[in-house]
Amino acid sequence: MAEDIVVYERPGQSKRYAKIIFIGILLFLAVYFPFFGNTLRYQLGGMLDTLFTFIGTVSLIMGGVNLAIGVIGFFGKKMHIGNIVIGALLLWIGCWLTGIMITIFGFTFGGSTISNPGYQFIF
Repeated sequence: MAEDIVVYERPGQSKRYAKIIFIGILLFLAVYFPFFGNTLRYQLGGMLDTLFTFIGTVSLIMGGVNLAIGVIGFFGKKMHIGNIVIGALLLWIGCWLTGIMITIFGFTFGGSTISNPGYQFIF
């Protein structure tokens, strides 16, 4: 026979934990950010830039492989239009994440359309 384990929580206990976590976040912001907030911003930006560049590189590789399989299959017995579309989408995502530009069969993937990236103040 199986025994069931029943856990009883006191009413309002989960709300208490949520309040403690919220107060902890506020204390972290009040103590840490005035001294090290700017450094933390650049560290997070550097980590995310490395992560997105890696994801973009993987997307470029997978897109190139899918596009090659699709083009080879296009001239074979089965038409692999799905692989061509998925390969093109992965190439576009990879170019967008890494910032490079690739031209394949006259189609340009990537390339920046922003002439002056940065902070803009609109008055």
